[in-house]
Amino acid sequence: MKPCLTIVIAVLVVAVTCGAFAAPTPASHPPMRPLPQPVQPPLAAGPKHFVDATRGNDASAGSERAPWRTLAHATRRLQPGDTLYLRGGAFHEKVSLTRSGTSNAPITIASFPGELAVIDGGLREFLETPATSWEPFAGGAEGEFVSTKTYLGADDRKVPHQFLPASWEPMWGLEDERPLALGHFADSMVPLHGYRIVEDLRATNELWIGGKKNMRENPVYCGPGLWFNRATGRLHIRLAPTRLAGLGDRAYRGESDPRKLPLVIAAGFGDDVLRASGVQHVRLHGLVLRGATGSPMIHLYGSQHVELDHLTVFGGFPALLVNASQNIRVTHSAFRGNASPWTGRAHMKYRGTASYQLILQNHQPLNEHLEFAFCEFTDDHDFAFLRFVKNLQFHHNFVDNFNDDGLECGPKLRSHTLYIHQNRIGACLGVFQQHEMEKDESPLDHDAKAGVFIFRNVFDTRAGVYYGVPAQPDPSGAFLHYEGHLASDHGSPIWPVMRVYQNNFLRRTPSYRDYFLFGLGATGLRNTERDVFNNLFVQIEKVPGTGFAGIKEPGNVRAGGNLLWGVLDGPALTGDPFAKFRASPRFPASRKHFAPGLTTHDRVADPKFISLSADLAAAADLRLQPGSPAVNTGQPVPPEWHDPLRAADEGAPDIGALPLGAVAWGVGVDGRIPLFGGESKPK
Repeated sequence: MKPCLTIVIAVLVVAVTCGAFAAPTPASHPPMRPLPQPVQPPLAAGPKHFVDATRGNDASAGSERAPWRTLAHATRRLQPGDTLYLRGGAFHEKVSLTRSGTSNAPITIASFPGELAVIDGGLREFLETPATSWEPFAGGAEGEFVSTKTYLGADDRKVPHQFLPASWEPMWGLEDERPLALGHFADSMVPLHGYRIVEDLRATNELWIGGKKNMRENPVYCGPGLWFNRATGRLHIRLAPTRLAGLGDRAYRGESDPRKLPLVIAAGFGDDVLRASGVQHVRLHGLVLRGATGSPMIHLYGSQHVELDHLTVFGGFPALLVNASQNIRVTHSAFRGNASPWTGRAHMKYRGTASYQLILQNHQPLNEHLEFAFCEFTDDHDFAFLRFVKNLQFHHNFVDNFNDDGLECGPKLRSHTLYIHQNRIGACLGVFQQHEMEKDESPLDHDAKAGVFIFRNVFDTRAGVYYGVPAQPDPSGAFLHYEGHLASDHGSPIWPVMRVYQNNFLRRTPSYRDYFLFGLGATGLRNTERDVFNNLFVQIEKVPGTGFAGIKEPGNVRAGGNLLWGVLDGPALTGDPFAKFRASPRFPASRKHFAPGLTTHDRVADPKFISLSADLAAAADLRLQPGSPAVNTGQPVPPEWHDPLRAADEGAPDIGALPLGAVAWGVGVDGRIPLFGGESKPK
């Protein structure tokens, strides 16, 4: 390699690992989201220890002037009240936390103020010496390279423990297709695709021809990515540009020679990058984690009083696994998934890694007292399996760009409590999604105080997600903006009890079958109950209706005080859109569960937001104007239902997430994302 290129790569590696995190102009692709930056809290007052992956020595004292070198050594020497500072740079280790603090003297593990420490479970040579880590692969596709080293241990077949009950494990007959290599461009942290079959890696076609069958005969190039050759133990990589019509600036047009790019690459399956098992009173602050494959990035098992604050987590399946743990707080942290700008649902589900980002598992004792606040969860396949928990507080978070399932809060349990409030939840193929894991898994009865409480949120799915890869060229790019469902399921499970009140729901297109209340009034009501009060349901095209197609009798749902509107067609609306339903036998049938009958206390009217345009690029302001029909027209809700804005809502309840005159809060890390939009979108 030429000396000048060596210098460029060396400078880029320093930038990626020692603070700025990325070169000013990435050679790969623009970052999808803001890259992590150091935080600068004051130094801790108590005992302090230091670890430095570059200049440390485990035989040293662990002081600021004589730091330790490895986390494996340093973390096992911590005592209650200690703070371990990680100096800026990458620690290429998988970390097991085994030491506990106390309630008065917790253990803290943090980046040194003003520096950015990275825990990287991957292979350091592809980051530090890419020029000698790859060579062209003779006989492969144009632009295909192979690793100069072998990694036979990547196929050691660890037994997975992070998957959901009854999910796709074991992979009978398909184990040889499990992706064993995942990664990111180090300069932008845009994900690389983990290929199941080499035919896809080498394909020139990017259209979805032949569907899910005969995939080897109809291969699809899914963008820059990796494939592990089990026979040779070598990694194959191809960074060819994507040429699918319609991708626009989402297409990959960056460097195609991996020898010129630092890459974050992990190989193998099943290893946690950071595991805390049976620990108490531990706090992690200001760290970056990366370098996982089909395994958890962070795994909390049997632990109590653990705090994760200002972390940035790239990838993982899942990014965070919580099991049999209590009093867990995750605050001001960003979780970035495995979906690149050119990656759709079909790529990940059928030809890659169909990852979840957050999983709560069901070992005993059940997870209890968990809080996720001011976090960002973005850019992945599935978001969160939240079923197994008591007292989950999920608030002030930003959730966006999940090309399959969103929040999975069920199926029903007799006693579980989830409070989902004051979040901004954007594009997910299925916002509230449920899977039937096994027959007869849910009880018919339930604790009257249990359920899923959903209040004071803004749900805005108008942008849609990259769902299906087109079979024919589509220069319009419409396939990037498929809008799915607010409420849907697989296998007809018994849904959890849901109390849905004081929210804003925004759609671009009509919901499936134009179901009542975007599906909340008609979907998933077998052997459960649901309340839907004082919500705003607004869509751009047409006016939300009262759809009950295929439903002979309404389920146990109580609904009132909801206001429905269509931005484009609402002003020209004539007649009562509820009239047909009220004249049908289903209206008196709805009184079996809700005495006034469905739609009686709901209405269609313009909520008179400050601003909401049919143009998705235009800024929205969903505060109510004086004189809005949403002011003082809601229905009373039980006082025991949580509501942080109840005291600010004078008179009868205002409909929607924000009462008249309320100040819109920020969501995400440090509240940096506006509640109604305006942050950078996926690129």
